[in-house]
Amino acid sequence: MQQVSQTILHGDPSGRPGNCLQAAVASLLELPLDEVPHFVEYDDWQERLAEFCTAYGYRPVMRPPGTDVAYGMAWGPSERGVRHAVVWADGAMVWDPHPSRAGLELVTELIAFEELGGAR
Repeated sequence: MQQVSQTILHGDPSGRPGNCLQAAVASLLELPLDEVPHFVEYDDWQERLAEFCTAYGYRPVMRPPGTDVAYGMAWGPSERGVRHAVVWADGAMVWDPHPSRAGLELVTELIAFEELGGAR
């Protein structure tokens, strides 16, 4: 995992949504931010996320909060009152792409990155 920070924050004057998900995926897949799509700008963002991760050897799978997730993401409300994505490993947050690094107030969703056969 590499630490990639988001570059678009909630409330950006451009009107674009924050890119915490893009930064979390870049961190997990160890890619530069500009090589990862800004998924939430698309209506079919979940399908695009799954296809992108699969191309890099991982299948994102939703898990209930409290489930043991070895490598993936957690989502939930941030202290800023918006839905936020962070990097999750071994049952804990390991990286918050937001500049505050404050993490989540509550984990509402977990997304395990399950390695596909032959992946790195």
